[in-house]
This record gives sequence, structure tokens and C-alpha cells, in this order.
Amino acid sequence: MNIVIVGCGRMGQGIALTYALAGYSIHLLDAKTREHKEFLELLHQTQNNLNETLNILYRIKLIKKKHIKIIFKKISILKYSEFYKNLNSANVIFECVPEKLKIKKNILQLLGNATNKKTIISSTTSTILSNELSQFVKFPERFLNAHWLNPPYLMPLIEVSPAKETNIKNINKIFRLFKSIGKIPIKCNPSPGYIVPRIQTLAMNEAARIHQEEIASSEDIDKSVIYGFGLRFAVLGLLEFIDWGGADTLNNASNYMTKSMKNKRFAAPKIIKKHVEKNNLGISTKSGFVEWKKINIKNYQEEKLHKFMQMTKLLGIKPKIKII
Repeated sequence: MNIVIVGCGRMGQGIALTYALAGYSIHLLDAKTREHKEFLELLHQTQNNLNETLNILYRIKLIKKKHIKIIFKKISILKYSEFYKNLNSANVIFECVPEKLKIKKNILQLLGNATNKKTIISSTTSTILSNELSQFVKFPERFLNAHWLNPPYLMPLIEVSPAKETNIKNINKIFRLFKSIGKIPIKCNPSPGYIVPRIQTLAMNEAARIHQEEIASSEDIDKSVIYGFGLRFAVLGLLEFIDWGGADTLNNASNYMTKSMKNKRFAAPKIIKKHVEKNNLGISTKSGFVEWKKINIKNYQEEKLHKFMQMTKLLGIKPKIKII
């Protein structure tokens, strides 16, 4: 498998490390024309960054010290003038250039013209829609977007967003590739923010508003996420949790917040109101976002509580038990 990454920035370096850690040899291509001296500066900086990250991974006990050099040597950093000769044999190319449409257009057009039609070309944008980018690629049926979460060598989730022209065979190929390196790919239709950025944008802005309104200190707001919101949703999905507590509970809370805050941003969406009307409240009615009739709910709840306990133990906040 010949994997090429175009763009030596933070994401390009992170994806290169991810594959090198999984045993792949990687070509990391500079996406910009530079004078030789300028490229050497980029080369040294990129090498330093990669080496520093590998040493951190050693210190946190993800890899052994003796493996640092082996992994480091798997990444070849190449200049722009070596662009074309390293693309002909590529199976998969990840475009990791800055989030500017003009820059991505130029690179994607180059990639489309320099590769055969079987080469999968993937952008890694977190903002621009795959349908907008696919028009720049020759044979767009091999194009898709894969949004990696930072840091990519540790975060398992990858949001895969095919364009309208993307062939299902190429989606399946990229899913197999991601799973082979221990990642968890999910598929989402082209939509601004995809899934994770859309949810976290709302959460981050609300946290900033709470601080702005002097409701709590920045430290306590962050603690509420680390030891509350974030801990909970490390074990339960958002829709899963709606079913756990009940769609009616969320609907009532939304109505109260909308009225008291005089702001429609807290209003429940139509699907929640529909679930309430049809009595699809979640676990209590065995119907909701999850197919609860197919699940042994007692076993499920015990399993989730066990995971909660493991998370608290990992964070050093396991409940204190005192038997008197």
C-alpha cells in the first residue's frame, strides 16, 4: 500500500505519524514551491516536530524508545519538485493543505491530473464540503473527505464524507484501510461542520457565553466538562443519553431553557417533539433513537455503569467508599 500525504503542516505530520506507527512507509510531500534553503528549514522543522512527538509517545508509554528511530525512518519528507514522480504509484493520497478553497483547488487539480483513476484522493478538511471539492478532481468517483480529529495518532474517530459522485467501492476501501490501523471510521453526508465540529462548535460557544455572563470561572467551566459532560459522553452517545433520560425530559428542559433564557437556541428540534408525541421516549418505552427491544436493558445498563467506573478509576476520581 503506497500512501502519500500532501502538506507538511500539523495534520499532515499527524497522519504521517499515524501510518508510520502502524508500520507503513509514508511519503510526506511539501505542497509549496520553495527555494532550496527554505525547504531545508521546513525539512528540519518537520523532522524536529516528528521526533519530538515520537519522544512524547515514548514518555507516555505508547511506544518503546528503541522504536523511535524505526518509526521516524518510515516517513520520507519530499520537496514540491519531487511531486509528480511520487504520485503515479500512489494507492491513497491525503490532501492536508491549509483550509483555503483556492489552495485546495490548485492541489486537487494537480493530484487529479498526476494520478491514475484508481488512486483514492482524500481531502482532510473540517470545513469545506466534499461536494464542493470533488469538482476539482479528475475522475471524482475516487474522491472523498476524511476528517481526522487531533491528534490523529491518538484519536480513533475519522469522519468520512463522500461526495455525490464517490463510488461505494472506494468508500469501502478507505473504511478497510482505516480499520486496519485501529481507527473507527463513520460515514456522514456533506454538511457544514460534519458531525464532531458541528456539535463541539455549539458546546464551545456556550461555554464561552457562560464565562462571558460571569456564571462561573473558566476553570470551573472546564472542570464541568472534564468531570461531567465529557466523562458522561465518553461512555454514552448523545442520542443514546436522550433515550436513557427520556425524550420528554429533554423536551421539558428545552422548553424551560427557551422560556427562561428568552432564546430559541435552546429549543428542542422537531424530531424530539415527534418522539414525545409518539411516546418514543427511550428506555422507559423501549423505543427511541436506539432499538431497545433488541437489547437486554439490564445487562446494557450494568455494562455502561462498569465503563463509567473504569473511566473514574482512570482519571483518579473513583468514588470513595467508606463502610462503617
